[in-house]
Amino acid sequence: MESGADLISALANLGFSQYESRIYVGLLSNYGQTAYGLSKVTGVPQPKIYEAIRKLEARGAAVMLGESPQRFAATPPDALLDGLALDYTKRVEAAERAAAAAIIATPEVHTWPEVLDSISGRPALLDHVRSLIARATSKVYISAWGSEFEDLDAEIARAEDRGVEVIAMAFGRTNLTLNQGQVFRHKSTSKAVYPHHQNRHLAVVADGAHSLWALAAGGSDWTGLASSDQRLVGLIRSFIRHDIYVQKIYSELGPEMESIFGAGLEFLTDVSNNKVLGAPKQRLSTPGIEDTKREVG
Repeated sequence: MESGADLISALANLGFSQYESRIYVGLLSNYGQTAYGLSKVTGVPQPKIYEAIRKLEARGAAVMLGESPQRFAATPPDALLDGLALDYTKRVEAAERAAAAAIIATPEVHTWPEVLDSISGRPALLDHVRSLIARATSKVYISAWGSEFEDLDAEIARAEDRGVEVIAMAFGRTNLTLNQGQVFRHKSTSKAVYPHHQNRHLAVVADGAHSLWALAAGGSDWTGLASSDQRLVGLIRSFIRHDIYVQKIYSELGPEMESIFGAGLEFLTDVSNNKVLGAPKQRLSTPGIEDTKREVG
């Protein structure tokens, strides 16, 4: 039956042999079966029955009920799986202790390979971002466009419910609202569209430990890199924070900045030259040393 086939496959994934898995499933539906009977219902050759039964008994998956003739029964699945889980946990803990001891015993400084995972396609990237947000415990930085925020909204809300602070840099139109964090809108480019603005990005840092950087050439062909390398984490976080700095300044000095750098601050982003649109109508003055002395005196 299909459920039996699924269980055979699941047990095989846990390290049971095909014969062991088939015999266990056969015992579940044939209590007190003999080796001959098990061979008939499972298709396992009779010479292999006793060998597989001994291994099942050692795993705690089967018990012998009597010797004349020998009959066998399966351990209830919940008891078997609980025992396997406990055994696995103990072995992992033992391995962790052994690994820690081995590291301490080695005097030289350890360096570990850093991994960059390449992710392609918008659905896969959004799934990865959801997993980063779902695992976050303290703070998440996100820089994205409105359409991406719309797809991430539910996971962001769940994170806020857990007390996670979310700092969002939002491009384009979005209805994103946060209860505990902050939403900063990229207002400097909201009324100006330039060819290079068609390339979209998605940047995320979770708990200062995990990051993702993705780009969509032309707004559709998404590719990204995910990493816990602290160099990349710090770089992406700085990118998001500096974008926020500029937008906080723009929210207070937008007209003056546009009078210098043009709509969308286009000349500000042109780092190939120092061109500006013109002088501002009025610059904010900063008191000099003498002015400060006069004010204090």
